[in-house]
Amino acid sequence: MEKKQIGIIGAGISGLLACKYMLSKGFDPIVFEAKSDVGGVWIKTIASTKLQTPKTMYQFSDFPWPSSVTENCPAQHKVFDYIQSYAQHFDLIKHIRFNTKVVGIEYEGLSDEEIQSYSLWNGNGQPFSFKGKWKVVVDNTENNSTKVHKVDFVILCMGRYCDVPNIPEFPPKKGPEAFHGKVIHSMDYAAMDYESAANFVKGKQVIVVGFHKSALDIAMECSEANGLKNQCTVLYRTEQWNVPANLP
Repeated sequence: MEKKQIGIIGAGISGLLACKYMLSKGFDPIVFEAKSDVGGVWIKTIASTKLQTPKTMYQFSDFPWPSSVTENCPAQHKVFDYIQSYAQHFDLIKHIRFNTKVVGIEYEGLSDEEIQSYSLWNGNGQPFSFKGKWKVVVDNTENNSTKVHKVDFVILCMGRYCDVPNIPEFPPKKGPEAFHGKVIHSMDYAAMDYESAANFVKGKQVIVVGFHKSALDIAMECSEANGLKNQCTVLYRTEQWNVPANLP
């Protein structure tokens, strides 16, 4: 019997777990990853990024952290190495198509009317009981080529932070041109190498909009780069408490 092929979009933690699980069930997974490595958001972060939760609560159930990682909240590069080790240990790399960005997904085989008439998943509640295929269109970012894959099922594992920055629209003449400055997203800041990011903010008056982890991490790095001379300002909409990490 021919194996069902499963298309998985994203090779972060969720994508790797989905790939391993599909293999354990006897399916043939193919993972589409737009970047050149596994790890998702852990591939590239700002210099001060560390794991936010204790590592014992952030590990694969069948692949514990190595004994060489002694910190309770390891730095980004150690988390990245851990995720890579997981993918290599379970031989998942060979199922991943790197530098392959999904640009379209379309189902072929049933009309919209037939699909909408279903009262249960796949019509009768049984997996793969439908007739048809999912057409996944991908762009290879290395050679600018396009390819179409036809799979039996698609699993989306892009997460919440899939390279789509949320930047507010400025009223006319009240954006960067009003203060002769530059507006960037935290993703743009994280994309810089560590030295370039420090040089980018050094000697400048920086305002960070937001009060979650990336905002506070960037504000801290700006403060370290500029000291008291050019203090960093944090603007946020909702007042909230941040619990110190050193509380028992």
